[in-house]
Amino acid sequence: MRRFLTLFSLLWAVGLFAQTSVSFEKIFFETYSREHKYNIQGASIAGGMLFQLHDGNKPIVVYDMRDGSFVAEIALEPVKTWHNNTASFSNVRYEEGDAFPLLYASQENIKEHKVIVHRITKGPDGALAAETVQTIILPEPIEMGLYYPNLALDLDAGFLYLTGFSWASWNKPDRCNAVQILRFRLPSPKEGPVVKLWTKDILERYCTDFKVATQGAAIHGGKLYQVFGMPENSCLVCTDLSTGEELFKSPLNGIPGEPEGLGFHNGQIIVTCNDGGVYRGDLILK
Repeated sequence: MRRFLTLFSLLWAVGLFAQTSVSFEKIFFETYSREHKYNIQGASIAGGMLFQLHDGNKPIVVYDMRDGSFVAEIALEPVKTWHNNTASFSNVRYEEGDAFPLLYASQENIKEHKVIVHRITKGPDGALAAETVQTIILPEPIEMGLYYPNLALDLDAGFLYLTGFSWASWNKPDRCNAVQILRFRLPSPKEGPVVKLWTKDILERYCTDFKVATQGAAIHGGKLYQVFGMPENSCLVCTDLSTGEELFKSPLNGIPGEPEGLGFHNGQIIVTCNDGGVYRGDLILK
């Protein structure tokens, strides 16, 4: 009986992996970002709007998810070393009347390993602006055993997750390099303009197989969705955050370039690409 159950479980798992092949279709092109030669990186979605962040802390560009039309450019102070590799909206507004919740951006930088928290405001004329309301300083990479940290927020549980590599290489699997997933509490904006996290604040650590280049990441229903890789080896990975188990891994069918940002809209995965394409996956999230 035990042997039968083991075989059944194996067949079920193989069936699950076989069925989880996610295909993407392009829904619009980020014309404004490409025309201004902004290097597309992390992105997040709120209020039916795509907020696209860029390398070097160039302006945030906002697009309407209905038709991909340009909505606004939000000025930021340029910082060459800030990469903005991942971005996530929280479910908390800095002030009750704010048009959008707080936007978190991670820099994927060993020397400046930090998360910048933006407050997005709307003026009387409807113009959007951003101000930095909090900087979260992460533990030293060598101390926490995680390099090139990227964030994702678990809004249901109130956690901040960091993903990265065991050592300072994004493209080499040797020396036991692997993808690390670390869980921290999510600091409140009321804790002040600067919050320091320490290694003692790590609540959980998972280690998964090596994949090239951590890209966009976001959490839905207790599952971490990440895109990895360059055009020749890109993939989408789903991880159960209660166990650290990889539920599936799928090639990015239909995305020709380098995946960058990842978000959710109308129960589907949205991926932005370095060529300016914005793609929607055919996987319905539950």
